[in-house]
Amino acid sequence: MNIALTRLSTRALGGLAQRVVKSSKNGKFKIVEEHELLKSLEKESKEFEDLYGKLTYSGRGNDILAADAARDKTFTALRTLLKGYKELPLPNAADAAALYKVFEQYGANVERMNYVAETAQMVVIFKELDKPENAARFEALKFKPAYEELKKRQNAFEDLYAVQAEANAELRKLPPATAARARLQKALTAYLNLLEAMKDLPTWDTLYLDINEMVKSAAATYRNDRSDKAPDDPNAPKEPKEPKKPRKPKDNDPDIRLPEDGKPKQPEAGGGGTPEKPKQPEAGGGGTSEKPKQPEAGGGGTPEIHLPEE
Repeated sequence: MNIALTRLSTRALGGLAQRVVKSSKNGKFKIVEEHELLKSLEKESKEFEDLYGKLTYSGRGNDILAADAARDKTFTALRTLLKGYKELPLPNAADAAALYKVFEQYGANVERMNYVAETAQMVVIFKELDKPENAARFEALKFKPAYEELKKRQNAFEDLYAVQAEANAELRKLPPATAARARLQKALTAYLNLLEAMKDLPTWDTLYLDINEMVKSAAATYRNDRSDKAPDDPNAPKEPKEPKKPRKPKDNDPDIRLPEDGKPKQPEAGGGGTPEKPKQPEAGGGGTSEKPKQPEAGGGGTPEIHLPEE
């Protein structure tokens, strides 16, 4: 049997172990039902499933998040209310300014803190706001109900957080999943090796074939994850690479364009791409060589010959 148990997912490993045990104990193979290796595999499989079926977290995460958001919302609303009140020409504006100073001194950026730090800081804020002079200011402003709502939401958060901490502590008492998986892999490997060694004997051969089909199906779960791009045969032709995109010309590079359809590109009008036709010489101009003069009349059609004088 060819399988790498370490490459199976946790769910796939547990499922394979369960199917192997169930098939081995279906009543057709009495010879193996009392074997110690099968009993060991059955025991490890049950313990693994019990551990895997338990929650890996307390399940209170969303409740904690909602309670923290409610606490932050109330805190921000009360602080904003005091900030606005102290700026208005209203009675007891000085009381609002004094209370707002406490919020700013002890509660700046408290909403951005983690759960533990924010909870500790809120205790400090409440200790300051519960002083008699500040309690009287809340009464004078008629803001005591808002302050009591903030304390109520703080207490609700602390209660939920305590429940979560207790639940997490219970989860930490459970044996580590990695150790349970290692034991299950060891027991399953030992049993599969037994079937491999006994596969040529009567009854064992049928059991081997049944289990081997399960093993092949499980192995296919990770073999199918291989990339389709990698060829199985190293000599197999690979997909051609895409051509590289042309390099973007720099500022000083000439702009080179290939001719379209193999025909040279016609120069634009006035571009001077081709030489102009030669201009005709202007009248009286010396741009071109003059035609040879015709001999004067009476010359007989031949040039005169002058001999040197003695």
